[in-house]
Amino acid sequence: MDLCGAKTLRLSSPNLKILHLVRHAQGIHNVELEEHREKPESEKLFDAHLSPKGLQQVSERRKKIHESGLLNTIELVITSPLCRAMETSIGIFRGQEDINISDDFSKANNLPPILALENIRERMGLYPCDRRASISTRRTCFPDIDFTMIESDEDALWQDKEREKLEDVATRGLHFYTWSLERPEKEIAIVSHGIFLQQTLRALHEKLGIPIEDSHLTR
Repeated sequence: MDLCGAKTLRLSSPNLKILHLVRHAQGIHNVELEEHREKPESEKLFDAHLSPKGLQQVSERRKKIHESGLLNTIELVITSPLCRAMETSIGIFRGQEDINISDDFSKANNLPPILALENIRERMGLYPCDRRASISTRRTCFPDIDFTMIESDEDALWQDKEREKLEDVATRGLHFYTWSLERPEKEIAIVSHGIFLQQTLRALHEKLGIPIEDSHLTR
């Protein structure tokens, strides 16, 4: 879980889509859970942000994406509204560490818009690290992200008593896949989470019969 993974998925459809799948960089919850044995129910992990190592991973990934020329072809970035994913999105696709950058900067540098979408967030429920802060709070921190697709200011989806079923995560992923095919953009970057990406790819492979390499079906 330490790597900021990026994989490209080319999907056959009436209009070819290229989706670049990016798992967020290392979050503080990853460090606390794996190295310090913190309990996942800990409130101090609420909407976990990136760790110092995660920020370094973002910097390295940003350099690779700039060198590859992908910023010239990616038309849209879709991000989970959880803090660690938005920090990854801004860090990679805005070309600088500071998350508080203006819309004028993006337009002047011809950078792809970043859209927050509730449907691609991590498996929900029980663990505070997967509960998002209010949109009104995050809009101040991330002025370059478009939150208009998110209906509720507070996190109305996260439940404190139970964890979302994996099949429900997969269903969300399939709904997102259908939605993405209807978008006008041909090349989209998706910044999301390990479980969501894994369950979505498995559902595409097992339920829709889309050929996907085994290496893409693991965390």
